[in-house]
Amino acid sequence: MGRTADENGQGKTSANGMKNTTIVESAESASPVITRLVAGVLNAKHEPVFKFAAWERLGMRVLNRLPAQVARSVVRWQFGRSAISPQRARLLNVEHLVHQRLQDYHALEGQFPVVVLGSALAGATAHIASILGGPYLPQPFILGLRGGSPDESVEPHLALTSMVAEEILKRNSNVKAIAHFDPIHDGWLTRSVSHLRLKLIDLPPAYGEFLRGILTPGGTILYLDCRAQWLQFPISKRFVYQVGGWGGIPAQEFISGSERIDRALKAAGSTHRGGWSVPGIEPGWSPESEWGSEPGLDQALQSFAEEHGYRFQRVQFDHPHDFSRLALEAHKRLYTKQDREIAGVLVEIFTQYDPFTVLQAGLLPLWLVFNTSDSLEFMQDMLGQISPALPVFFSGLATLSRTPDMVPWDVWASAFEGRPWLNIGAGPRRYPEDLVALFRWGERLREGLDLTRMMPPARLSLEEFSKLIPDIASIST
Repeated sequence: MGRTADENGQGKTSANGMKNTTIVESAESASPVITRLVAGVLNAKHEPVFKFAAWERLGMRVLNRLPAQVARSVVRWQFGRSAISPQRARLLNVEHLVHQRLQDYHALEGQFPVVVLGSALAGATAHIASILGGPYLPQPFILGLRGGSPDESVEPHLALTSMVAEEILKRNSNVKAIAHFDPIHDGWLTRSVSHLRLKLIDLPPAYGEFLRGILTPGGTILYLDCRAQWLQFPISKRFVYQVGGWGGIPAQEFISGSERIDRALKAAGSTHRGGWSVPGIEPGWSPESEWGSEPGLDQALQSFAEEHGYRFQRVQFDHPHDFSRLALEAHKRLYTKQDREIAGVLVEIFTQYDPFTVLQAGLLPLWLVFNTSDSLEFMQDMLGQISPALPVFFSGLATLSRTPDMVPWDVWASAFEGRPWLNIGAGPRRYPEDLVALFRWGERLREGLDLTRMMPPARLSLEEFSKLIPDIASIST
């Protein structure tokens, strides 16, 4: 939950004697987690999603014994303390973020037939890159800025993110900025931290250099193109503002407001009522902040591939869960080719995913966007296509928000009726505020598996993988 000063880029001096003003991504960003976990698979080394120090684990155990409201306040304070100051964030050079992600692969040796780029779809992206046996390079990066909106209103959040975005965009012509304000799903955090997401719309030189060195001659650049859309307010040519996020609440409801949103705000102690909008600006549909792919990088990659003799292949779906479906089917195909018995189904949610253990143990990964009603529907659909005899490993997402679209614990449990299943995450009495589950779910997963049956991760050929795409596309339309 915390980061040291050096991890925030403060106090370090580079070899040439110049002050290192590198800014790291937000602790909530998917990109650094995906690259680190994929690098772990490629290096045959298990990596957990979160690396907590002993004192942090102890702190979470203590907070778990306190009322949820107290825990929420403490964690909010910690996130605010470790967030980046807006003054420093304005000086950002996006190349620093690019180099940080490339650094995750510094220990790789040799070349690879495929490199995955594009949407950072958390578990779905991590599983796709891992089963194909190639690195992943992200399009999005997210900054957590110190300062939020204490009263859940747009004005302070928009003012802060606009100030930072304008300066960043002046210095970086290869990105688009999206200010993301979700006072429902992230209400506990938006009071003290503001999120600004940056998406590459051109190919950074460092990515190009990495691709030339890591791809085998004639290798493939696989681009994950998620066409998820959301209503956004255009602030300037390369800067948009998004209210709300993916889940069981439609985009328009965040703008217009509703009775259930008002009830959630009241329960959270907020005085705000109604929806959120930017005065004087009409919203329009654009690539969703968290999951959508922004145009520009794909064209640059295609040109790069043509120039250097690589193949460019696009995987395009409209919904984040379609990529999760593809990842699961790819694992099915791999285990069939290996004549390997499937060990079970791992239901992963948001930041909870483990590609290394999935491949080692022979699990089917079923990654869900969030702990919301739409994710429950997708999970039920997928489980309906999987043998009821297979055990299910489930971890209810540990979060500090109780939202109108959140699936209650007993509803999750009822979805597994008739199946053998094991809860490895948040307990029913503490769900969804079980902070210890942030690190215990992964440990419980590995404890619940027969480690003697584990085998090294194997890869599925891109040819076999590509054969699965048309079937997924036909289901999603």
